[in-house]
Amino acid sequence: MKRIRMLVNTVLAVIIIFFLSPAYAGHTPVKFEVDKSYPPFSYTSGGRIYGFTIDLANLVFEPDKFKLALSSDTWNQVYKKLVEGKIDVAAPVAIVEERKKEVYFSKPIFTRHVGLYTSKEFSKNITLKNLEDFKVGVMQSDYTETLLKEKLGVNRYYTYPTIEDLIYALVDGKIDAALMSQEIANYFLVKNGLRDRAELKIKNIFTVKSAFAVSKKRPELVAYINQRLNFLTNKGIFDELYYNYFSTYSPEYYERKNRQIVISSLYLLLIILFAASVAIFVMTRINRRLEHGKQAYEKYAQLLAENANAIVLTLNLNGEIIYFNKFAQELTGYKSEEVVGKKWVDIFIPPHRREYIENLFKRIAEEKILNNHENEIVTKDGDIKWILWNNTLIESPYLNEPMIISTGLDITQIKTTQQLLQQSYKKIERTNQELLNTLEILNRQSKALEEEKEKYKFLIENGSDCIWEIDFKEKNIEFYGRLKDLFDIKAVKSKNDFSAWLDFFHPDDRSTVFKKLQDAILLHEENLEFEARIRDKNGNWHWMSAHVQIFYNEEGKPEKIIAVNIDWTAKKEYEQKIEYIAYYDALTSLPNRKLFEEVLEDFIKKAEEEKAQGAVILIDIDNFKDINDLYGHEAGDEYLKAVCQKVLEYLKSLNLNTFFARVGGDEFAVVLHGLAKKEEVIEVCTHLLNIFESEIYIEKLERDLFASASMGISFYPDDGRSVKEIFRNVDMALSSAKENGKNDFQIFLPFMLTKNLKKIEIEKGLKKAIETDQFELYYQPVINLKDMEIHSVEALLRWISPEKGMISPLEFIPVAEESGLIVKIGEMVIEKAFSDLKEWEKKGIDYLHMAINLSARQFKTKFFENMVQKLIERYSIDPKKISFEITETGAVENFDVSLKILSFLCQMGIKFLIDDFGTGYSSLIYLKRLPIGGVKIDRSFISELEVSKENKAIVEGIILMAHKIDLKVVAEGVETKRQLEILKEVGCDLAQGYLFSKPLPKAEVEKLLIARKITV
Repeated sequence: MKRIRMLVNTVLAVIIIFFLSPAYAGHTPVKFEVDKSYPPFSYTSGGRIYGFTIDLANLVFEPDKFKLALSSDTWNQVYKKLVEGKIDVAAPVAIVEERKKEVYFSKPIFTRHVGLYTSKEFSKNITLKNLEDFKVGVMQSDYTETLLKEKLGVNRYYTYPTIEDLIYALVDGKIDAALMSQEIANYFLVKNGLRDRAELKIKNIFTVKSAFAVSKKRPELVAYINQRLNFLTNKGIFDELYYNYFSTYSPEYYERKNRQIVISSLYLLLIILFAASVAIFVMTRINRRLEHGKQAYEKYAQLLAENANAIVLTLNLNGEIIYFNKFAQELTGYKSEEVVGKKWVDIFIPPHRREYIENLFKRIAEEKILNNHENEIVTKDGDIKWILWNNTLIESPYLNEPMIISTGLDITQIKTTQQLLQQSYKKIERTNQELLNTLEILNRQSKALEEEKEKYKFLIENGSDCIWEIDFKEKNIEFYGRLKDLFDIKAVKSKNDFSAWLDFFHPDDRSTVFKKLQDAILLHEENLEFEARIRDKNGNWHWMSAHVQIFYNEEGKPEKIIAVNIDWTAKKEYEQKIEYIAYYDALTSLPNRKLFEEVLEDFIKKAEEEKAQGAVILIDIDNFKDINDLYGHEAGDEYLKAVCQKVLEYLKSLNLNTFFARVGGDEFAVVLHGLAKKEEVIEVCTHLLNIFESEIYIEKLERDLFASASMGISFYPDDGRSVKEIFRNVDMALSSAKENGKNDFQIFLPFMLTKNLKKIEIEKGLKKAIETDQFELYYQPVINLKDMEIHSVEALLRWISPEKGMISPLEFIPVAEESGLIVKIGEMVIEKAFSDLKEWEKKGIDYLHMAINLSARQFKTKFFENMVQKLIERYSIDPKKISFEITETGAVENFDVSLKILSFLCQMGIKFLIDDFGTGYSSLIYLKRLPIGGVKIDRSFISELEVSKENKAIVEGIILMAHKIDLKVVAEGVETKRQLEILKEVGCDLAQGYLFSKPLPKAEVEKLLIARKITV
């Protein structure tokens, strides 16, 4: 029960943290990290961080504005994290120029002095000039390392991660000297009792200011820190904190503490004795003067003053020193001849107090006596001494002028003691307040414990866990918690058998649970965890996570088992859902690429073991993007689900081991395992093509959609013995099917590897050609057959490679199409053609029309029409002078998309020609519906025009049909005069070919354009 109580307490703690955590939600977090061993600035003890820097940071960052996250590490790690932005602030950090490039600094918070320390036993002559001859150590990544290397020129030295490691290395004789901060070193030596083992050999070599260092990612913190430091300084809070740390463990601390009481008592007694002596001295002087005369008095007064254990001065009313006794000389360090005749304030009074002392002399002149006055003086060495003064003005006929006699007692030690006492009082007040706070916390905790007991009782009875307590000795089972009501506990208890609780578990889990318990008991283990299914009263199964504690008696035998059971049914369902998301496509519910690759790997291994064969079919839906663009993604998704269902139904009907998956947006893959012969794949692919070609009704659109598919085939293990190889091969086969016109399938053949490598090389060259503008436009004139004048030019792309010369378009255009580079290249062609046309217009060639070839992929690119419109506006081109040539297959494919684009551009005035007419797949009905301006008869019909009656009839028929629907006709590939004559006879409108001119560079074709008339 004790362990159950601990568990419940832990749960409650988590709940409390959960509900309290929003209280910090509005605070800005600040990650503050310090050196874990850098006392008294920072050090760790009992898992907590202490020190001056920690206390100062808590004062700087106001808790109602910032949530301070404290941490510690070695100094080099702290600074590295600060530079990388992993923490926000670190301190104290020495302000070094090279660090200003990496972090921001606040205003300096104090100055550190750097000195050279050696062990007490070290007797060699070490100076700053011969440091290279000795083993010198510094803290790793500390500012002292930078000073040693850059300022003192020492390149061979030893580094230590903490100040503690460095000092112990010094006193243990591992190094000869250590360059350290005097403040840190002195503190550590005193605190750890090492003053008699190390000493400061050379002090104050450098002075370095230290500050808060702020990450470059949090510049806003610098101004805030500076503002808070100013506030703390002005209020005296910073000074109080500083004295608390750096006066407590100074080297003279313990000696002063012992002398304070004695010194305080002695000085109080001395004041009384001295006052009495002065009174006796004055009375004696008067009596002696009356009785023995002036000479006897002066001798006595001088003797008394010289041997007094106090300062005795005589000054005139201007403050000039007349007499300066022996004690005053010893205390201040000045000899009498150095000060007599000079003004007191100029030598001994700090500048900021001089005006005040000058006014004090005036008060003495008016009031005659001014006693018990305290002020500080500066000695010859620059030390500050506090003096208690008694001042008397003497006026006598024996004196040439009035004279001030001042006696002063050194009360420096008393003032120091007062300061220490004041600090002690403040510490006591703070300690008392802390005790009161602690008492309040204890009272609250005591109250909270009572509440915890009640909560514990409530959780046991009403919590969501079900707790089982099995007593082996009594053979008794007890159940606690709300979930116990779900189970038939009475049935178990009525059996009076401690093992009857196993009946709760699923039959598949009972043996596992029993074995885990048995093994734990045999190994004498106390803790055990397992997951299993448990049946409730209604016969439903719940996944439970059991955390078991086994208790043993003195003989080592199990005495009791307590098991806390958590209902993980929802968690298990969530895990199954996550697993489904990881391995299945959300839209089609098909396996995804990850699962497909795992299954394929198993199939390949099985094929090798069984000497069997299988095939992978990679399917790509042709132009599926156009369906999404035209009808929307919802319609596209509905189409995918419908076509996938048809494919699944077909594959299930096969007498093969099949696996179907979605491996990309519009890509699918099929595994056919256990093929009797490879020819079976041909039959499957043919049927799959028919499925994709068939019309599918889309309810959202209330119409049918159809598409086509391209497929690649690769056999395993013949074509490859790994998933990577098979996918590479099947992908190349798919590319080949697309190159052959799509709506087809292709089996992988070895030559495709070589072809693919060449294709990769061409694609790489094309990318470079685009970057370095290796493309050039050639132009071929198009002739009006009525007047034999140039009507237009066709822009033809040429790739001029610096390494290979001119590369044929037949070689690089297919690669550009497949890779998608044709879109960028096509845009360059259009812009160059528009630019040249505008240039020719400026030269007076304003009759000319420009024909530009478009690829199907370029034509269907998103925003194609917007790009054309912008270029027309940029070059101020008349759209009526532009015609785009597109193949009939490209125009009819995805007819609705083509119609939309063509209609938009035609409204601007741009014409469209069907290129290579008669060679592609088209329907005259579709062509009639498209806004086409003309057709170009393919050269294959023109080349045999003279000898083939069939070709002549076809050409004549095309021209007649085109004219009937108001289309212009262009014949391409005209090379003989007889071909020209026949074309004129049958009424052809325009022609182009080598009979008139081959394609020419811009400069050469320009000459023909100026002449315009063509003679053959």
